[in-house]
Amino acid sequence: MIKEFVMDFVTIGTALTKVNAMAFFYGKVCNIGSLDVKKVTYYTPAFEICDGKSDCYSYPALRNATLDEEGCDKIFPGTSRCISGELHRSKSKKIMIPIYNFTRCSTIIMANRGLTATRYSANWTTADNLRKFGLPYCLDHLDQTNCTDPKRVAVSCEVEGYGYSTISRAMVCGGITARRRLCVDGMDLACVDVDRSCTLHKHQLCDGIRDCGSGADENHPSCLILTKHKCLRNFRTDKALRIPIAWLGDGLEDCLNGLDENWTIECGLKSTVKRFEVNDVCQDVFLCRYGASNFIRLNELCDGMDKCGNENAICEVGRGLTSLSSAVISSGKVKNMKYCLKGLEDVVKRVGSLCISRDFNPFNENLYGIVHRTRVIYPTEKSDCDFVYGEAYVLLSCLGKCRKSPCPLIKPVAFNDCPGQYRNRIYTVADQHRLTFVNRRANTYHRDYHNDYFICKNGMCAEYDKVCNLWDDCGDSSDETNCTNSFHCKGRHGIIPLTKKCDGIPDCGDMSDECNSDCSREIINIPVLKVAAWLIGITAMVSNTLILFENGYSLKDFKSVDTLVNKLLVMLIGLGDLLVSAYLFAIAVVDSIYFGERYCSRQFEWLTSIFCSTLGVVSTFGTLVSLFSLTILSTLRAAKIYGGDICHGPPHQDGIGGRKKIAIAILMMVIVGSAAFISLITLSPSLEEFFVNGFVYDQSIKIFHGHIGKQKHMDVIQSYYGRSMGKTSTWRVIESLVRAMFSNDYGNLDNKIFRVEFYGNDGVCLFKFFVTHDDPQRVFSLAILTISMLCFSVVAAAYIYINFSAVKSSSSLTKEPGPTADAVNKRNRKLQRKVATIILTDFICWVPFILVGFLHYFEVLDATPLYGFFSIIMLPINSVINPFLYSDLMSKLAKRVGTVFTDSISKFKAVFASYTTSLRVGTPAIETDGNETN
Repeated sequence: MIKEFVMDFVTIGTALTKVNAMAFFYGKVCNIGSLDVKKVTYYTPAFEICDGKSDCYSYPALRNATLDEEGCDKIFPGTSRCISGELHRSKSKKIMIPIYNFTRCSTIIMANRGLTATRYSANWTTADNLRKFGLPYCLDHLDQTNCTDPKRVAVSCEVEGYGYSTISRAMVCGGITARRRLCVDGMDLACVDVDRSCTLHKHQLCDGIRDCGSGADENHPSCLILTKHKCLRNFRTDKALRIPIAWLGDGLEDCLNGLDENWTIECGLKSTVKRFEVNDVCQDVFLCRYGASNFIRLNELCDGMDKCGNENAICEVGRGLTSLSSAVISSGKVKNMKYCLKGLEDVVKRVGSLCISRDFNPFNENLYGIVHRTRVIYPTEKSDCDFVYGEAYVLLSCLGKCRKSPCPLIKPVAFNDCPGQYRNRIYTVADQHRLTFVNRRANTYHRDYHNDYFICKNGMCAEYDKVCNLWDDCGDSSDETNCTNSFHCKGRHGIIPLTKKCDGIPDCGDMSDECNSDCSREIINIPVLKVAAWLIGITAMVSNTLILFENGYSLKDFKSVDTLVNKLLVMLIGLGDLLVSAYLFAIAVVDSIYFGERYCSRQFEWLTSIFCSTLGVVSTFGTLVSLFSLTILSTLRAAKIYGGDICHGPPHQDGIGGRKKIAIAILMMVIVGSAAFISLITLSPSLEEFFVNGFVYDQSIKIFHGHIGKQKHMDVIQSYYGRSMGKTSTWRVIESLVRAMFSNDYGNLDNKIFRVEFYGNDGVCLFKFFVTHDDPQRVFSLAILTISMLCFSVVAAAYIYINFSAVKSSSSLTKEPGPTADAVNKRNRKLQRKVATIILTDFICWVPFILVGFLHYFEVLDATPLYGFFSIIMLPINSVINPFLYSDLMSKLAKRVGTVFTDSISKFKAVFASYTTSLRVGTPAIETDGNETN
C-alpha cells in the first residue's frame, strides 16, 4: 500500500510539473464530485497527508471523502517523527507527525489566503513567497534531509544528531531563510551574492555553467586562481572540477569526502597566514598597504583587480605602462577630436586637413524613435591610428580615417546582448525587423539615447573607451583582438602599445615583445662576427700558448737583466692576449652552443650571472696586462737606445743578483696588480653604489620588467609608500624598501632579485667603455679610456724614436755602397715595417675605441650596439698579431707559411702559363722525368 501511495504521489507530481515550474510536489490530487455535484480538483500538500483529518473535501456533503488518509494506519515501525510545521486551527497544540518517504524533501507550500484559510495553491510557490509564508512539513525542517528523490538533493553534510545526510534544494540559496542551519559545517548556507539579482551556492561558481544571466558566476574573482587537482563538488557531483584556491582550508568540505581539506598546507606567518595546495611551495607574498586584503600572492599581481587598493597603479609605474589620455572631448552626444577644438584650427590647416562632423552609425542602422545619433567632429585627412587608443581609435577607424586600421566593432547590438548590464535599457526596433535596445546617455538631462556598445564574443558589452585601450575589458580579449595599435604578449602577459615592440626594453613578462621573429637577438647577432669570434679566438689561443711555452722554457738560460725583463714582458703580453682569446672563445661557445636563439628570453639570466662577470674580469685583466706590458716594454727599449746601447753588440752577461730579481718581481707585480685592481674593483660590494647598473627581478615579481634603474625604483617606491625622500637613494636602501613591499617569511626574494653588475651592460660582458652623463661609472670608465690613450701614445712615441735612432745611428754605414750598406738598409727596412705594424695595430685597437667612447659620452652617437663589433674585432686584433711581433718562433713560423704560400702561388702560375701556352699552339704539355714528349 505504501509503495502504491508513493508511486501515486510521483504520478501526481509529474502531472503538476506541467502546471508549476518549481518542480513536482509530493502530495495528492483529490478529484471529488458526484452526479449532482460538479467535480472539483484539489491538491493536498504532503504535510496534510496522514495528519488524522480528511482534507479532500469541498462541500459539506463530501466531508467523508478521506482519500488523503487512506493507508496511513499501515506505517512501518521506527518511522521518524517531528513537530508539524503546519499552522493548525488549534495553535496551542503541537502535533507530532511521522516523516514518510513521500514527505521527505517535499516542496514547501504556503496558504493561498485569497481562497480560504485552509486551502493551498501551487501558484504561490515563488522564492519570495517561500521566504515569507512557507509552511514546512516539519517545524525544524528535518523533512528536508535524507531525500529519497536524488533530483531534489543539493548538498550532503553532517546533520547534528542524525549523521551524514543529504539536504534538499529548497533549503539552499533561495529557499527558506528564516531557519536554523541543518549542516553542522554550514554547507547548506554557503551562498554567494554574485550580483544584485543572482544568489548562488558557492559550488555553482567556476563550474562552466552560467547560472547567472550575466555570466558573473563564471567571472567571479574567486575563479581567477583554481587548484590543479579536480574533485566532485558537494553541490554538483556529475563531473570532477577544479575548485578556487580560496576554498582550501576554509572549514567546509567542498569536495566529496573532504578531499580538498587534505590538499592544503599552511603558508605564511602572523598576518600572512594562508592555505595553499600541498604541491605548492610556500612563498613570500605582496603586502597590501590599502584595500581589504592584507596581502596577495605574487601571481595575483598586476592582474587588473585592485585587491590591495593600488597595486595596479604601482604596476603601471614599475612596468612603464602607457598612460592613455583621452583624445576625445565629449559634450552630450557630440564627440570632438581634440585637434578639432577651437584654437587649433591653424594646426589642422597646416597639416592640410579640415574638420567636419557627421553622425556615427557604423552599421547604418535605422532605430525607431531615435532621430539623431552620436555626432563626431573629426579631421578629413587619414592618420596613423597606431598611436590612438580607446574611443578615438574606434571613432576614427570606423569612420574610415585610419590608414591601415580596420573598424573593431564586430556586430550591431541585439536585444539579448549584454545580459545583466544596463538594467534601464529601453527596447526598440532596428531597420523595421530586428529588436535591439538603447540606453540613456550618462550625464545628460534631455532625451538622449544611444546604443554605442562593443559586443564581446562572450556576450558582454563594453563602452567604446574600453575598446583597443590595451586592457582586456571583455574578459576574453575580443575587445583588443582587431586592433592594430597593440601587441599581445604570449600567454597571459598583457597587452602593450605597438610602439613598445622591438624597442630594446622588455615590456611583456615573457619578453615576447623583444624576443620574436621581428627583433629577436643573440649575444652575437651578425653571422660574420660569429665566425670571426671562433677564428680569432682559436688562432689567438694557439699562438699565445706557443709564446708562453717558448719563452718560459728559455727563461733559465738568461743571465742578463735586460734580456730577462724583455722575455718576462713578452710573456705577460702573451698571457694577456691568451686571456683575451680565451674570453672570445668562451663568448663564442656561450653564443652558439649554450644559448643560441634562446638568449633573448634568457638574457637577464646571463647578464646577472657570475660567469658573465668572470668573463668581463678576464677580458679586462688580459687587455690591461697586455697594454701595460707593451707600454713598459716599448719604454724600456727606447730608454735602452737613449742610453747608447744600440748596435754595440749583445748585452753583457753580468748575472742577475738578488736585488735585481726583487726589482724585476716588483715590476711584474705592479703590472699584474694594476690590471687586477682595475678589473676587480668594479665587483666590490662596498662600491656597488658606483658600479651596479640596476636590478633585474624574477618574472613572478610582476611589478618590474627588464633592467630597472634607480629612477624607476624611486617612482615605484613613491607609488607604494605614498611618499619618498625626494632624492635618489642608495642601492642598499632601495633594495630594503623593495623587500619591505613583500613578506619575508621564507626568504624567496633572495632568489628573485638580481644585480646587473658593471660587466652586465651587454651580452658580450665587456668593460663598460661607453658611458653617458648620468652613468655613475662615467669617471671610472673615462679615466680608463684616457689611460689607454696615454699608453698608446707612449708606445707609438717609443717605437718612432727607436726607428729614428736606428736609422740615424746606421747612417754612417750606409754612405758607401756595398754589402755592409745593403745589410744595414735591409735591417732598417725590417725594423721600420715592424714598428709600423706595432703602431698601426695599436692604433686600430685603441684609438677608434677611445674616440667612439668619448663621442658616446658627449651624445654625438649611440655606441651601445657596437659592443659586439669592438669586443670581437677591434680589441682582439693585438691578441692575434702580437705573437708574430714579439716571438721569434711565431715570426719564423709566419715566414715559413708565407714562403710556402708564395711558392705555391708561383708554381700555380707556372703551370697555368704552360697550360695556356699549350692551348695556343695546340700541343699538350706533358712532363715526364723533366723531358717533354709529343
